[in-house]
Amino acid sequence: MKLKKKILSLLLSCTFALTTVPSVGFAADKAESSSIYDTTISAESKEAESSSQFNVFDIYDAHQDYLAEHPEYTAPSVYRDCLGIDVSQWNGDIDWAAVKASGIDYVIIRAGYGKYAFQVDKKFYENIRGAQAVGLDCGVYWYSYALTVEDARREAEVCCEIINGYDYTFPVYFDIEEKSQQALSTAQASAIIETFCSTIADNGYHPGLYSYASFLNTQVYNEVLEKYDVWVAHFNVAAPSYSNPYGMWQYSSTGKVPGIKGDVDLDHCYKNYPYIISPESYTGPGGSDTTTSTTTTTVTIDKGIAQGIDVSFWQNEIDWDRVAADGIDYAIIRAGYGRYASQFDLRFEENAERAHNAGIDIGIYWYSYADSPEAAVQEAEACYEVIKDYKYEYPVYFDIEDPSISNKSAEELTAITDAFCSTLQDKGYYVGITSYSNFLAYKLLPEIYDKYDVWVAHYGVKKPSFSSDYGMWQYSSDSTVDGISTRVDMDYCYIAYPEIMKAHDLNGFGVTPSGETQETVESSEDNTAEE
Repeated sequence: MKLKKKILSLLLSCTFALTTVPSVGFAADKAESSSIYDTTISAESKEAESSSQFNVFDIYDAHQDYLAEHPEYTAPSVYRDCLGIDVSQWNGDIDWAAVKASGIDYVIIRAGYGKYAFQVDKKFYENIRGAQAVGLDCGVYWYSYALTVEDARREAEVCCEIINGYDYTFPVYFDIEEKSQQALSTAQASAIIETFCSTIADNGYHPGLYSYASFLNTQVYNEVLEKYDVWVAHFNVAAPSYSNPYGMWQYSSTGKVPGIKGDVDLDHCYKNYPYIISPESYTGPGGSDTTTSTTTTTVTIDKGIAQGIDVSFWQNEIDWDRVAADGIDYAIIRAGYGRYASQFDLRFEENAERAHNAGIDIGIYWYSYADSPEAAVQEAEACYEVIKDYKYEYPVYFDIEDPSISNKSAEELTAITDAFCSTLQDKGYYVGITSYSNFLAYKLLPEIYDKYDVWVAHYGVKKPSFSSDYGMWQYSSDSTVDGISTRVDMDYCYIAYPEIMKAHDLNGFGVTPSGETQETVESSEDNTAEE
């Protein structure tokens, strides 16, 4: 519930977190070598275009139209239509000055492959120094052979060891395409990708995922694709046959670029990664200068006004006194899921009571499976039955992200979201929406954010890729907190929610133990006194 949020925030001296970076969920990876791509991706070029493919050209063009109509919009654009290449040792010696002069804007460089440090690409250090020396924006990719999550974690650790010491204005991509990996189940492939990318993020880099279109469409869970930037490979087509958002498209493996002998992979990029990855140090369209950097730039992250966590049954029993002593200000607790009150989180009441007793403010979230507005209303009513006996200093969030609804249109998903949120808003709750940044940007219509607050999830970045206001940012899913035995999600908050709830009698603060509103009780007392 917005409750004229912008006015309230001024009155209560609350600062909104503003970002001009929408979540596009794009990314791209690069090539191993021409011979390797002949055996792993060449078949992709014969693949027919999908009727449900995502055409990022439309997104870019629409954004340019918006900017033309709004000259007052002066922040750097989050979209950047630019041309790049990806290279490895197989491209030989490269004249980087000639590459830059030819109009290439960025390069994705292979850092290595496998799980051992000696598998560094033999040209990596030469290529990264040469490309950065002429002012090209740079990212890297790691070619994977991982068949287990243990292998993926080791590959990520070795990758971080090798790429340390340089600034990267494009993501660090996980290249999963080996024939042996094609035999993995969707669950196995997704777990491997999640392990590599989350390890990269934990080491301070912006992770991305690269593969060919059919692999991404069939062997990776949507929730993984929505968490990380995607770089899709598909040759000889008007647009990739890939139905989800992407930030880069590898459209050719037979390109010709001055300064490089033989064929080279060509890529289109549509996201302004230099701005997204390091907004505070961004200097222009590309964001690079013409000097070689050997140290990592320190970028200040806006940590808001409160540090929080979000928990559920899966965190097991929590020692909330130790959590409070570890500096946690608030917790967003799962109340339940689905459309029946019997689907309450088995630790909800325990977590709510013990967190409050430890002096920690709380909010809640309800995990949704609703496939229609009617089902969403049922979920809201079930949620109300579970949460109605408690007070909440933070919003009640509608968690919409389940893969079962990913095929629905933005109009349908927006109607579902509004049905849940408005039902609880009418019951006196301050309601918000939570999901991954990609889902929020592309699966819901933007006008919904004029009505409800947002809690955005985006990991491994300096700032979430989301263009509207957001009140909370879930910045990690793999942190540790004293008093919790498992990994836990971490959040920053930018709005003084407790003051809003108490000042406006929301989220149970205006209700007496008997269920009457405080205003009704006071009115009754006044009438009795007059009699």
